[in-house]
Amino acid sequence: MSIVQDLLRINTARNRRARLPAVAAQFALGIVGLILIALVCVQLGFGLARTGFAYVILLALVSLFGSFGASVVLSILAAACLNYFFAPPLFQLSIDLPHDLERTAVFLTTSLVVTALTTRLGRAADELRGVQAKWEKAERVAHFGWWERDFTTNHVTLSDEVSRIFGVKPVDLPDWHGRWLELIHPEDRATAAEAASAALHPGGPRYELEYRVIRPDGAGRVIRSHGDVTWDETGRPLRQFGVLHDITELRSTEQELRASERRFRTFVDYAADGFFLFDDHAMVLDVNRHACESLGYSREELIGKHPRDFDLALDEEAIERLRQRMLSGETVTFETRHKRKDGTSFPVEVRGGLIEQGGRRYLSLVRDVTARKRAEEALQRSEAYLAEAQRLSHTGTSVYGAGGNLYWSEECYRLWDFDPLQGLPDAESVLQRIHSDDRDRVRKEIRKALREKGEHSIEFRIVCCGTVKHIEATSHPLLSAHGDIDQIVTTHVDVTERRRAQAQAERLLQLESDLAHMNRLSIMGELTASLAHEILHPIGTARNNARAGMRLLEMSPPNLSEVKEALGCVVRDADRAKDVVGRVRDHIRKAPPQRDVFDLNEAIHEVIVMVRTALHRNKVSVHTGLMAHMASVRGDRVQLQQVMLNLILNAVEAMSSDKEGMRELSISTEPSQTGGILVGVRDSGYGIESEHLDQIFEPFYTTKSGGIGMGLSICRSIVDAHGGRLWTEANRPRGAVFQFTLPAVNESTEIPSSTCFETVQMTPAAREAEGSDSRNPGLKSATQEPSALK
Repeated sequence: MSIVQDLLRINTARNRRARLPAVAAQFALGIVGLILIALVCVQLGFGLARTGFAYVILLALVSLFGSFGASVVLSILAAACLNYFFAPPLFQLSIDLPHDLERTAVFLTTSLVVTALTTRLGRAADELRGVQAKWEKAERVAHFGWWERDFTTNHVTLSDEVSRIFGVKPVDLPDWHGRWLELIHPEDRATAAEAASAALHPGGPRYELEYRVIRPDGAGRVIRSHGDVTWDETGRPLRQFGVLHDITELRSTEQELRASERRFRTFVDYAADGFFLFDDHAMVLDVNRHACESLGYSREELIGKHPRDFDLALDEEAIERLRQRMLSGETVTFETRHKRKDGTSFPVEVRGGLIEQGGRRYLSLVRDVTARKRAEEALQRSEAYLAEAQRLSHTGTSVYGAGGNLYWSEECYRLWDFDPLQGLPDAESVLQRIHSDDRDRVRKEIRKALREKGEHSIEFRIVCCGTVKHIEATSHPLLSAHGDIDQIVTTHVDVTERRRAQAQAERLLQLESDLAHMNRLSIMGELTASLAHEILHPIGTARNNARAGMRLLEMSPPNLSEVKEALGCVVRDADRAKDVVGRVRDHIRKAPPQRDVFDLNEAIHEVIVMVRTALHRNKVSVHTGLMAHMASVRGDRVQLQQVMLNLILNAVEAMSSDKEGMRELSISTEPSQTGGILVGVRDSGYGIESEHLDQIFEPFYTTKSGGIGMGLSICRSIVDAHGGRLWTEANRPRGAVFQFTLPAVNESTEIPSSTCFETVQMTPAAREAEGSDSRNPGLKSATQEPSALK
């Protein structure tokens, strides 16, 4: 209350300060007027009465300024002036006679009455002007005006706001009724004229009309007009007064509101959730289309239903608890089951709250969570499968972020021997699990991967409860929009068993290499006689050439050029013997595998030369069909020659038991269908029984009484190691064929098909000195091969 009083006092003081200039102006004008009237009346010789009348007019005029106090002061001063200048004795202020007192009292009374009336009149006029200004302002703000029609003069009066609404000026008002009809929209013009005419009939309807106006500037407005008619005693209309309201914005707002309501209703109807509006008694007031479709009811059927009619989990007590929670301002969320009209049910999630809409209302959004339930169940199954797969494969997953470890799978905890109940391990604890010999290397690799921001893989050892495990970790960075590392996803694979298996495989490979070496030693033992012949053959030719050289030196004069040529042949024969010994040593010694490019045809020729004694002894004729171009392959020459040696000797042995048939061995090389080289070894023996075809390459399987069954197994492993394939099949018309493929190397050059290998030539002088040809027909040329080779 004190605040209101203070505000009133402040407002009063403000009004007083605002009136002070007016009071000062009123007082100043009054003093000046009194002086001027006194001077003029003295000059004109006016008497007391006429001068007093002039003073009363002056006081009435200055009283219009509104200050009654100033008017009173001026009235007293005017009375003093009359007494001083116009009442005898002149120029004296004296009220000695009774009639002086009477004149002064009459003047003061008259001036005060006139002043008071004038002051009240001025204030009333000010208040009227204020009210009129406020009314006009209210009209402009509310777009509300008045109009009046006088039927006796046919004159129409419009308020300023009505003129603004119609877009006309007051000077445009003559013949207003016709002009008014022209401004009305053509579609509404007939209705407006009919309503205006009907209102002028006694007992007719009240003039009340809404119509559209097209203003002279082309703008359209919507008008709402009301009017009442005043009648005379004969029932003739005298005048009509009405009000007019511009409702353009209102109608536009209403249209927008209706459009918004339609859009909202459309949105609600097409929403993926069901909308239920309940009253305070939990009765359905409205629903959207999805709610109807989900329950199988029409909108009319659902309105008026209670939640217990379609909710399987809510009873009255549960509904009341939910209602109280919503009344407290809480938005409640819960899951339940809804029953369709056909009796089936489905899981839903309900979210409800209190709204104000003509009273307390409760809005519930209902979502069918059948698909989500299934997805959650599928996710759980997937997570279970993933956990089981990680357990079986010993693979764990972790996620690392800027703040440390963010996620570890169960298998990751198990691999690193951390307790999941203790929470995520910190980086230092994980680092301490790494083997001390690998820790610095892991740190460097991690720093390198962070700099490069790429995927990286590293293998290291960890020590858990005294047990050493080999871990292969592969990390993939997840980058932010700015290219910075946001998170790192890492898989941890326990490769301990793999490392053990690799070590075991390496031991097996070593054992297989040892067996292959033993196989070569065994074969070389069988070829001792052939190797002795190969070594003695160049030694014998060297001896003959040396003797020829000695005889040439004994000639007179000595034929030194022939001697030199003979000595050159001796050197070549010695190199030939050295090469034979070198090949024998290569086949015997246990050397690591070599991966060189060589001509497979040349290597096959060397093997044929190496076994020709065995071929001659077993009366086997050899036919070769080798590629005209170099058959370049990459691999270990000795190992592949061992394959050919095994296959050739096996073929010779298979044909040695045949006492009657021809013993023919065919060796060929040709391009394979896969772009490599196909090698074939065909014999004319009895062949291999079909039930043994799939077993002969198995380790320790043999059909020989004294065999160990490793030869063909070693051959297959050698071919496989070179990227090829070895197999056998029946030869036609008899025998067997062993074939293997090898990848070719694009380094082939054409060589003459007549090229011979392991040949030694003698000079003519040496042959003459040795008595070869006609002089010594019993000496054989070193270029002759055994008759078994063709």
